[in-house]
Amino acid sequence: MNIQSDRIIFNNGKTEYSKNNKKYLELTFSDIYGYANTLYGMEELPWKLDPILKPSEFRCFKLLIKIDDSINPVYFCVENPRQDWERKGTISLPEATYVNNLWVSILNYKIHLFNLKHAKETMIKKYKHDSLDCNSHVMEPIKYQYRNEVI
Repeated sequence: MNIQSDRIIFNNGKTEYSKNNKKYLELTFSDIYGYANTLYGMEELPWKLDPILKPSEFRCFKLLIKIDDSINPVYFCVENPRQDWERKGTISLPEATYVNNLWVSILNYKIHLFNLKHAKETMIKKYKHDSLDCNSHVMEPIKYQYRNEVI
């Protein structure tokens, strides 16, 4: 996964200029609805394949992504160590849970920064042209940032 200032690129971990680089999914932060969520204890991973191959919910997180004006869940699971390019080994469940939590924290921080920037731009436009009336969801990132810095 490669997180840039305006988008996330899910790839096989190789550098962009490597001939073995393979891009699986590219998302802009504006296509993400809400924040990333870990699955354990919250919901069950939907799985229609062989039940033996189903990963544990402790290894997975979910993003809600806007595709063609509908919001769809996309699931990501941690299975292999970072440097295991051939995918020969799997990491233990506690390690996978730790890595999963790290990825969710990093993603949520980047999503929050994007949402905060968007909320500030929206408020500045409103202040210049209209009254300060706006939907409360526009103010959520600003309120969250205020709580983090003040409380």
